[in-house]
Amino acid sequence: MASKVPFVTYLLILANAIVFFYMIGLNESELISFINEYGLVPESIMQGEQLPTLITSTFIHFDIIHLVSNMLFLLIAGDECERAMGSVKFLAFYFVSGIGAGLFHAYMNSTSSIPTIGASGAIFGVLAAFAILFPFKLVISFVGFIPVPLPAIFFVVVSVGLETFYVYTGANPHVAHTAHIGGFLVGVFLTLLFGPSKRGEEET
Repeated sequence: MASKVPFVTYLLILANAIVFFYMIGLNESELISFINEYGLVPESIMQGEQLPTLITSTFIHFDIIHLVSNMLFLLIAGDECERAMGSVKFLAFYFVSGIGAGLFHAYMNSTSSIPTIGASGAIFGVLAAFAILFPFKLVISFVGFIPVPLPAIFFVVVSVGLETFYVYTGANPHVAHTAHIGGFLVGVFLTLLFGPSKRGEEET
């Protein structure tokens, strides 16, 4: 069932880019209304309202750096994971990770009325799958401006460790760190339960 061409990954990147460039054309008041309508508001989710924003919020990005950084990680990890899982399974995996990330974030910030946007919760789920399926594939990380190749498992564990640190210390409060952790936990669970084994992929 492995996919030779990761077209779902490419389509997700394209969809995120289209939404971003649509947002560029909005004036300030329209942009605020758009984010309020389609961004995830924890308080509303906990009240059972605006549930579609669990998905729509994952296609909204604040600026070009936010978009490019998320899409770069999706391209790197999504390419390999989609090839291993198959496109249909990967698409379901991506959206379930995103929804799980949103629900976890809403639960951990149940009184917040601040809209949350971005694909990073879903992408942390994909990174979890990537680390489990391809633990020793090298990922280029940056220490300052110096590129450093790291095994995927090490890179992801350090990233989640930092996210946990931010949650407990309250540092960097403008980023939805609990969504990242939620997406990662869902990704681990789904990969261990339903994901292909590395050995099984190599034998195909």
